[in-house]
Amino acid sequence: MSQQYGPPPGPPPAPAPGGWGTGPQVRGQQGPPAQFGGWGPGPGRPSRPPKPNRTPWIIMAGAIVAVLLVAVGVVLMVNGKDDKPTTQSSPEPTGRTMYTPSPTPTPNDSKGPNDVGVEVGWGIWFTPSKGWLPDWDKSRSGKNYILQQFNARGLIDGYYWVRQTELYDAKGFAEHLVDVESNGMEGVRIGKGTTCKPANPNIKACYAVTYTGAWVAKNGRRVAMQGFVTAYQDQFDRTTATDAALETRVYARRVNELIYMNNSVVKSF
Repeated sequence: MSQQYGPPPGPPPAPAPGGWGTGPQVRGQQGPPAQFGGWGPGPGRPSRPPKPNRTPWIIMAGAIVAVLLVAVGVVLMVNGKDDKPTTQSSPEPTGRTMYTPSPTPTPNDSKGPNDVGVEVGWGIWFTPSKGWLPDWDKSRSGKNYILQQFNARGLIDGYYWVRQTELYDAKGFAEHLVDVESNGMEGVRIGKGTTCKPANPNIKACYAVTYTGAWVAKNGRRVAMQGFVTAYQDQFDRTTATDAALETRVYARRVNELIYMNNSVVKSF
């Protein structure tokens, strides 16, 4: 900004005595006459040296400030409009990491050393005891074996049924099968279910339920029955159940055969 020199703002000062011109001259006075009034300096006032012009320095400082403001504006435009620091994704490290997740386990249903006898499914097998025969009704699911009555062809003393599901856990499937098997019986009594713990670590859950009831033949003959259901659930939530029932009169002397077949299922997991 340049400076302008001129008369001060406002009305001019009042004229000195004698008007705007020079006063009367006194004879004998040497030197220039004294001046009164007007815009010049008064008598005897020393003249001041002119002030240095600071305009170039002010312009230079303003230019420097402008350049700095432009640079700050560019930085803000690159990093974002707000003051929050931007999140930068760091590159993924190469090579071996500190933690390597284990692969998701998958079922291994191939035949193993303990898979003997009859294959049920999902790599589960069981070994029928001596005297137990495949059921002649092939429309039923799973694997069903029957115990034929001694010296009485066509009559049975009991059955042993292995079947599988993914719709129930161990407890739910055992309770469901007991309801199904005892539905056609009279005087049914269902025992308290128990949680079992087989030695095979591949079995995640096990549940067993016992029951008794009377099966009624077409001729009205009543046959007392005794049975149980044991369900085994693997690590992939697949459930295999053994469903057994025998006539009460032969149950005590055949129960070890049922235990043997159940153990063959447990070893197969």
